[in-house]
Amino acid sequence: MGFLNLTSPLRCAAPDRKKLVLFDIKTQKWSDLISFTPPDTVVNWAHSPDYKYVYYTTGGLEPQALRVRLADHKVEPIASLKDLPRATGPDGNTQISVAADGSAVFTRDIGTQEIYALTVKWP
Repeated sequence: MGFLNLTSPLRCAAPDRKKLVLFDIKTQKWSDLISFTPPDTVVNWAHSPDYKYVYYTTGGLEPQALRVRLADHKVEPIASLKDLPRATGPDGNTQISVAADGSAVFTRDIGTQEIYALTVKWP
């Protein structure tokens, strides 16, 4: 079980991968944020830099990237992951992160045929 933002009064977790839940530290109560019907599951999640959204990926036959606004629990689709050649994490699932501008970040698997070099000149 993972949690979000240690300075926020809310925490988010996926206790059984069938839902995302919030814990309000002030009221000491859990509440459902998102629930899924099988075979869909919560695979991975991350909070936005402003802590207003939780971005998450789903499993199942039609994996997706979505985000949910914490203020009103409105779900917004980001992208289908079905045909994306994804690099998966140690658990075999798609990992998600969020950039500083609020865009979702994934690692794609393009194989080992392309090798890049980057030269950086620091000031």
